Amino acid sequence: MDRDGITLASGLAANGIEPARQAAFLNIFTDTNAISIISGLAWGFGYFGMPHILVRFMAVKNEKELNKSKVVAIVWVTLSLIFACVIGVIGRAYMNFEEILTSGTENIFIEMIKKVFMSEINAPVIAGIFLCGILAAIMSTADSQLLVSASAIAEDIYKGVIKRDADDKKVLRLSRIAIVVIAIIAYVIALDPDSSIMGLVSDAWAGLGAAFGPLVLMSLFWKRTNLPGAIAGLVSGALTVIIWDYIPLVSKTVDGVASHVTIYKATGLYSLSVGFVISLVCIIVVSLCTKAPSQEIVDEFEHVDDVKEASK
Repeated sequence: MDRDGITLASGLAANGIEPARQAAFLNIFTDTNAISIISGLAWGFGYFGMPHILVRFMAVKNEKELNKSKVVAIVWVTLSLIFACVIGVIGRAYMNFEEILTSGTENIFIEMIKKVFMSEINAPVIAGIFLCGILAAIMSTADSQLLVSASAIAEDIYKGVIKRDADDKKVLRLSRIAIVVIAIIAYVIALDPDSSIMGLVSDAWAGLGAAFGPLVLMSLFWKRTNLPGAIAGLVSGALTVIIWDYIPLVSKTVDGVASHVTIYKATGLYSLSVGFVISLVCIIVVSLCTKAPSQEIVDEFEHVDDVKEASK
């Protein structure tokens, strides 16, 4: 076994992982099942419906720049997911279950950095760089979410629906107010010591991914998609996630005590995998059962398609 293998094995042994399980430590199919695999893969669907991600593509200068954007996005996602898996493997090797439970799942990455780079390896500078990376990721996502939310309220809802003739000063003022209000709401949510960042992100990822993901894909690749189909897909995807994760509909008996739990608690299946499929089906069925889009929209779709082919 090479040096890295010996180090990993010693870390596993030191943290109480028996030899029988050490051999299967890097096997992704160990102690798992079809439900957990499907749920893990379903996270990929969320990217199609994330406003703070889509808005970056909408800001591209021209069609030719999209090719560069696609490469950058795919490379970034690939690297980030690979290193996320690496961090998980290293953390599980160095941190035993008692340490994980004591520090809490939200702090496990910080505790792992402290143990690896300050206890095992005397490299506090590297630990500081990793901790700065956490703060950078938090700030990048937070400001994107604030800007997208404020823009949706001021531009899409207020100027786009409520008052179409609103001047720029009013829209800007409303946008600033929206940012402050959203920040205050986020602060209040963060005050709850029992709230989980991972839980909040998981719920938001599922809701946005199921509501907007199928609609974005069908709008880009199927010219028969129309307004009723879009509304049906958006509503059905969002409702599926809400019902799946929050409404206790399933009866369950534990130690002789009957109670009701959510479908997610009963099955363990991530709601995004179900909501995405239901939304996709609703868009197709409702679009086919209702009036086709106008010729103007079809022509615009075909024009964009021609431009895309020409840019290749």
